[in-house]
Amino acid sequence: MVKVFFLTVAVGCCCCSLAAQTSVPNVVFQGKCDTGVPGYQDWYQQTRLPKGEPYVAAQDRQQELLNKYPKLKLAMSMTEVEKYLGKPDFAWGKPIARLKTAPEPTDKRCNIEAAYILKKNSENMTDMEDVAIFLFYSRDGKLYWASPQNVPQLKQMGSPTGGE
Repeated sequence: MVKVFFLTVAVGCCCCSLAAQTSVPNVVFQGKCDTGVPGYQDWYQQTRLPKGEPYVAAQDRQQELLNKYPKLKLAMSMTEVEKYLGKPDFAWGKPIARLKTAPEPTDKRCNIEAAYILKKNSENMTDMEDVAIFLFYSRDGKLYWASPQNVPQLKQMGSPTGGE
């Protein structure tokens, strides 16, 4: 009986130890990031997508994006990019991730992701069938990755690991 008890305790300790080693740290994203651009839900509601109809950007808007995208350069600010491409359809900010036990950061700047949508058929914000241009800005406000999706005539610039 005593052997069974000690065996049970030993197995329990091992399991708890393994769980503690493999558990995900308690990370928080705290704060609100104002992008100055509508969020996805605001943009979505202004389209015909809620009625089950696809969204297609006006032909002149599509052509403008295709013609002016190659003029973008890494490290441009969002304001500089908007001079070429205009305002994005929607954007979202990501506050700094930190361990819950760490002090709140004094630097409140956010990474910003912006989207220029050419064609969209579903409500899913990250639908792999979308035809779009996604731009990623670091906390210092500089473009570090430009990623066209399903736009074969445009090339990716930068990389997803180029931001802070």
